[in-house]
Amino acid sequence: MKNLSVISDPGIDDLVALILLYKLETKINNTCLISTFGNAPEDITAKNAKELISFVSTKWQFMHGTSKPLNDKFEHPWPDYFHGHDGVWGIHPEVDTSKIKTITKYPKNENVISLATLTDVYKLNKTTGIKNITIMGGAFTVEGNETKYAETNIAFDPDSAHNFFNQFSNINTKIVPLDVTRKVFWTFDQVNSIPESNKINKWIKKLLLTWFNKYNHNREKDFNLHDPLAVYLAYFPDKAKWHSSGVKIITKGIKRGQSIFSKDNYPCQIAVDLNNPDIISKNIYSLVFE
Repeated sequence: MKNLSVISDPGIDDLVALILLYKLETKINNTCLISTFGNAPEDITAKNAKELISFVSTKWQFMHGTSKPLNDKFEHPWPDYFHGHDGVWGIHPEVDTSKIKTITKYPKNENVISLATLTDVYKLNKTTGIKNITIMGGAFTVEGNETKYAETNIAFDPDSAHNFFNQFSNINTKIVPLDVTRKVFWTFDQVNSIPESNKINKWIKKLLLTWFNKYNHNREKDFNLHDPLAVYLAYFPDKAKWHSSGVKIITKGIKRGQSIFSKDNYPCQIAVDLNNPDIISKNIYSLVFE
């Protein structure tokens, strides 16, 4: 990839995914991080994104993305139970973000990774020439995590997701849904063993240990690598099994936000299984921390 736009709502697993991307992006000439709403309001996710850039990836561009859904209505509470009220359980790196330059127009990057709602993806598709996109989102054969039917990134703006999947064409689109992201995770012991060999490792280790301490583990025992898996499969697509199908998003009724396979829309490649998820989890760990 020669250029890349990353849409994110940092977010604990987003930050891990963005560090993974930083470690993998040696051949990218231009990367823009676009903050959007989702794990927290956009003013909070923007703060976390700028801290990430200042602390980890100073060459990245930054842009404020969208702050509300397409219909202007927030239909779900912010997921403070997972990320804390500030998206990172109060674990911020000590950095100065005042010198970060903010761009005001979407960059014309051909490659996109989306780790958040599809609001900015929908707008990007209308204004720039996307050729390749990897999307973390959806739940096709498993229950959602925002509602019984809907995954969080889709549930927070089903209308934008519906419009994108109905209208895009000629874009190489890969979708990494909950069906596979729930298969990759780190245990407490793995997180506790993160080597404190540099400032990034120390920061993320403290953040993840805080998550293990404060999160209600009746919902999920371990730390699932939702967003990191999407970044990983953007670079190593052969590590997954893909199903070619269009995608339809339900926009009405109790199933609003549900993602289903569809013959009517332009086909995407949807990850439906992984080739050895345990090894993938360990590979992501090694890439991020070693």
